[in-house]
Amino acid sequence: MLNRNAVRNWWDLSRGGNIIFGITTVTLGALMVEVNYQENIVNLALHSFCIAAFIAGWFSINDLLDIEIDRINHPDRPLPSENISERAAEKYGRRMMILSGVGLVAIILNDEKGIEGLAWVDSVIVWLMALLLMIIYELDGKPFNPSLKKRMFWGNLAIAGTISITILFGAAAINHATNPLLWLVAASAMVLTTAREICMDSNDRFGDYDRTTLPRVLGLEKARKTAWVLAVASALLMLLPFAFKLLPLNLMLLVLPAIVCIVSSKPFLTRGSDAEAAEVLRAGMVFGLVGLALCGMIINS
Repeated sequence: MLNRNAVRNWWDLSRGGNIIFGITTVTLGALMVEVNYQENIVNLALHSFCIAAFIAGWFSINDLLDIEIDRINHPDRPLPSENISERAAEKYGRRMMILSGVGLVAIILNDEKGIEGLAWVDSVIVWLMALLLMIIYELDGKPFNPSLKKRMFWGNLAIAGTISITILFGAAAINHATNPLLWLVAASAMVLTTAREICMDSNDRFGDYDRTTLPRVLGLEKARKTAWVLAVASALLMLLPFAFKLLPLNLMLLVLPAIVCIVSSKPFLTRGSDAEAAEVLRAGMVFGLVGLALCGMIINS
């Protein structure tokens, strides 16, 4: 029987917080465009399971590949601290990815319109896009060597893309993946996540010895300025649904907490508190997604 420390180690390896965030994002992605989703509750649950297993699998694989870097940047994580063996983490990561694939098959089989209806195609496309991003982000060897995580800015965009994909995955659960509102929200989340990733790279600059991250190439000052420009751009993108009349102007108040969070990251960036700036930007994203989901629930009720 697993003890509390063992459970905590596996939770940390899986990035339990990210799993909760992913499941929440899938749900919010659905709520933005359809409040009466009860008839799709099973499909939404399957999408949540699928994304949760995917996140757990990816982070396990990522930690295995980055164990030497984590010995410097994050020595308390389960693998560098040897609380979980590399072999066990490898098995776990592989099994989680297989479970995610099984979840995708279950989504197809559960589709009320049947295979001929092709309503499940959006979910499959989004899942395959996430898988492709994972491969080109992590792959570092023959015959191909994209390894986007080691390439300036591209790694940030790859991680940011997964957040956007999660939002679209939630919309796909209720067959609304082409809704323009969701694409604007996904674009805002992607830009904001890119800003946050740059902040994280600035914080981890000493351990990223084998990577051409933005802070290591351009310097900390330019990297922080870039993060700030992207943060402001994400705030503007967050307001576009109101400008395009996809959402009523009087509901803009619901996203103001997100805008305040994004703007408040500036002092942290100015004084070089990169980890704190990243957390503030993450809070801005959460407030933004919740606010936009509430807007969707109000106009669709």
